[in-house]
Amino acid sequence: MGKTRMLWFLFFVGFCAAYKPVVFIHGFNGTPEDGNLIKDIIQKMHPGTLYYTANAFNRTDTVKPLWEEVAIVKPQLVKYMEAHPDGIHLICYSQGGLVCRGLLSTIPDHNVDTLIAVSSPMAGIYGGFKGLPECIRRNLYRLLYSKMGQRNFLGNYWKDPHHLELYENFSDFLAPLNNDSISPHITEFKHNFLRIKRMVLIGGPNDGLIRPWQSSLFGFYDENEIVQDMKKQQYFIKDSFGLRTMYEQNRLFMYNIKGIVHKQWVRNPDVIKGVFMKWLN
Repeated sequence: MGKTRMLWFLFFVGFCAAYKPVVFIHGFNGTPEDGNLIKDIIQKMHPGTLYYTANAFNRTDTVKPLWEEVAIVKPQLVKYMEAHPDGIHLICYSQGGLVCRGLLSTIPDHNVDTLIAVSSPMAGIYGGFKGLPECIRRNLYRLLYSKMGQRNFLGNYWKDPHHLELYENFSDFLAPLNNDSISPHITEFKHNFLRIKRMVLIGGPNDGLIRPWQSSLFGFYDENEIVQDMKKQQYFIKDSFGLRTMYEQNRLFMYNIKGIVHKQWVRNPDVIKGVFMKWLN
């Protein structure tokens, strides 16, 4: 190989190696295969990028309490981090976004560069599930705000705006993470969370499952079921877990994308190419 060709070869090898590895974490009732299109596009647009998935809590296992899901996937994520000390990117879909928050709030030395949370109920959920009768939605708190109700995924992030006191008393995942309830770990959670260099939030009005859809952008209902955006939430105003700090430091980026239903966020090439890839440097 001539000297010039060798220089070009070394240039391209170095260029490809500059892309940080990507880890994909799926959502409710999902599997690692849900990220296959993401993987294909990454490897075409950023040749040489290493791509991993969290092969854990698949299909029916996703009904487990979220702290259990966090404990299951944590050893895998730590292994990827240790193998790549220069940092990794995380793409977390739907319920997987909350699992990622649990992970990043409890791993004190994580090295996540960018967290991309795709249609994740970051502020909680009140509704969803197409066809769910209103009378059931109104009364689910009776089941979910109990010790038994917190033994499944939905109870962990169900946030009934009409029964916030019960939510604060019983929610043992979302409320502590958001500091909606008094948590002895909130200082630790905040310190760890703020190790993320930047966070990208993606959601849209045609999602059809996350209710309200603005939860993907940390907005939520008030007591009248009128959606208030992120800046009006107490956890933002008080900077309970670092969200306001990230916003003020220009480390928080939000996308409101129309026309995408929930199942298509990780299957839409335009979203992957136009949004995801922008942040996977």
